[in-house]
Amino acid sequence: MVEYVLLTDEQTYFVEYLIGELVVSTSISEAMKFNDENLALRFKHMLHVSCKLTTSVNTYIG
Repeated sequence: MVEYVLLTDEQTYFVEYLIGELVVSTSISEAMKFNDENLALRFKHMLHVSCKLTTSVNTYIG
């Protein structure tokens, strides 16, 4: 199954965004996985608008 993760410019992965707090990790195993590419793209856009975080959508084959 192909899933998607968000990779930041600092080579960390998006884990979660709760109550205004952004959590990232250097470990891909901790990254939030998206089953749908469109949902990953919407999160990417939301993080850019809300946190000024630049990410790319990358495939993750688990």
